[in-house]
Amino acid sequence: MQALKLFIYRHLPTSVQLLIRRTLFPTYLVAAKVIVTNADGRFLAVKTTYGTGWDIPSGHCDRYESPTSAAAREVLEETGVITENLVHEAVIFQPKTGTVQVVFSASAKDPDTLIPDNLEISEVRWVTIDEVTLNPYAREAIEVVNTRKTHYWVSDLDH
Repeated sequence: MQALKLFIYRHLPTSVQLLIRRTLFPTYLVAAKVIVTNADGRFLAVKTTYGTGWDIPSGHCDRYESPTSAAAREVLEETGVITENLVHEAVIFQPKTGTVQVVFSASAKDPDTLIPDNLEISEVRWVTIDEVTLNPYAREAIEVVNTRKTHYWVSDLDH
């Protein structure tokens, strides 16, 4: 029976195969989070207009966009900062929210240029971890990268 199912599937149009795969198998949103640091050891924090606490620059990947491209784009859009030395640090799988966060570190080309987008971001500043109340996802990303225990983390956060 399995062989017959595979035979039929192989002969279906690609668009129908894709529809079947998307219906039967879970899909996840892919997002990029970026820990941008300056020469003083501070990191870039953003105050969002839609959530609680502070975050690090982040956002979902656009269709056909790589996480690396999304990371650089999101930092620029949210803060006005152009990133340099973008390095993939970790992947955080969030099964309860259906998201895969690809976490990067980077430095700022011009760390004095901080321009919040005023749509999603109301404030941008360089901080230490104790100067602001980070949302749980930002804190988790920073801890995963700073502890360097793993490059792949399964989160239990669910909000």
